Amino acid sequence: MRNVLAVFFIFLNVCFYAQDSQKNSDAYVKRLINLIRGNNNNRIKSMSYIQEALRFEKEIADSTRVELYVTAGNCYKDQESYYLALSYYYKALEIKNEKKSNRSFSILNNIGGCYYFMGNYKKARHFWELALKKFESNKASQNVEGSLIYNNLAVLEKEHGNYARALEMLKEFKKRNEILKDTFNIIIAYENIAGVNVKLKESDLAISNLSEGIRLAKKIRSDYDQASLYTDIGNVYLSQPGRKDSAYYYLSNAFNIANRSDFSDIKLASSEKLVSYFEKQNDYKNALYYLHIAKSLSEATINKENAKKVSRLESEFEEKNKQKELLQQQKRRERYFISGIVLLLLFSVIVFLMFKLQKSKSEKKAAENKLLSKKLEEKNKELANNAVKMMQASEIFQTTQKELKEMDPKYEDDRKVISRIIMDFKKGSQALNNSEFDKLFIETDEDFYKKLLEKFPSLTKNELRLCVFLRQNLSSKEISAITKQSPHSIVVARSRLRKKLGLEESQSISNFLIRF
Repeated sequence: MRNVLAVFFIFLNVCFYAQDSQKNSDAYVKRLINLIRGNNNNRIKSMSYIQEALRFEKEIADSTRVELYVTAGNCYKDQESYYLALSYYYKALEIKNEKKSNRSFSILNNIGGCYYFMGNYKKARHFWELALKKFESNKASQNVEGSLIYNNLAVLEKEHGNYARALEMLKEFKKRNEILKDTFNIIIAYENIAGVNVKLKESDLAISNLSEGIRLAKKIRSDYDQASLYTDIGNVYLSQPGRKDSAYYYLSNAFNIANRSDFSDIKLASSEKLVSYFEKQNDYKNALYYLHIAKSLSEATINKENAKKVSRLESEFEEKNKQKELLQQQKRRERYFISGIVLLLLFSVIVFLMFKLQKSKSEKKAAENKLLSKKLEEKNKELANNAVKMMQASEIFQTTQKELKEMDPKYEDDRKVISRIIMDFKKGSQALNNSEFDKLFIETDEDFYKKLLEKFPSLTKNELRLCVFLRQNLSSKEISAITKQSPHSIVVARSRLRKKLGLEESQSISNFLIRF
């Protein structure tokens, strides 16, 4: 019972230690996740934080693990390492699916985004449709992140010429963000709706939507959105005859804001449109100026893209090496685990066999003891029976001797014969008693005989006989009858034996001898 309790307390300690360890790991990984998010622009730092956090992925709670995988996926997606991003998004999705959570729409949306940028529009649509279904079935569907799914699907529908559905999705996207009061997403909605208007040759509607977007961008002082919208509205005016001045106004403003804030993508787009504007005005000097800017920006963009590709390849190479190392570590852990299980099983088998052997020995010993006890009981009965017979024989001898002594033969020869018979009776009785007793004594309990002599080697043969009688709890009178000694002699012999055995007067000799 004590062993069971000890094992139970050890188990509790292990559980509490595991819980504390998980709490500490969770807190540490969450701090690393915050550092990753705060260092999005520093690839080296964010990657080092990700690798450090991933060391604890097996020790943290599922919710923290999902957060880590999504953060890692976002980081790789921003670096355009879409395959690596997908690997982490899928890990997060697997945990969410195990929990049967409807909150997986965000992960599905990110997976769809990766496939979109990889050019796999079929898979992008599949995952965005799944994300939309999960989002709409979610009770807390008023969510900014979830509303982006409508925008993503609208962009896809627009590229495939499904303008009606694209407008439907964008209007839903705008409506949800108006409820959420997210101005940035409302601006995106106006810009994308205007893009669909342009495709539908609805220039006035496009200008109206872009103007509303510009108003909101100015309100929140978002230079990037303002420059982007200026470029779009300038391009719409550029395509309309007689509205070149408006086109130049918006395109030049877009270029100036982009140049001032170093928005290279908008600067490139606006400079390219200004080249078209000045060519139409036959102002080749300014057209050449903006063409030179566009060319340098284009080359810079190409170099930047190449640098991104190199960075992506490096990241993928590092990640593959890391995954390979983790796989090797996992294999080593599995080998250690299997070895531990094998050793545990082997130890269990050895313990089981030892237990069985010990049990077999115990059973064998118990059987032997039982057999010996039975034999001892039989010998004791035999000894008691023989003692009774010897007593009866002794009484017969005494009676016969007495009767022979009482006879008064007339002739001397007869008296001699009777005396000889009496002497023979005495000798025969004594010889019979001694030889029978010694035989029975040794056969009855040989161990008792050996143990007694080992502890008290000075005991004489007569004292050993007396010990046997006393062990059978016979009285002095009964011993006297068997040994042909007077009761007084037996009492004296008992007193001497008590001293040799070192017993007090209050101690029972019989009880003492039974213990042997």
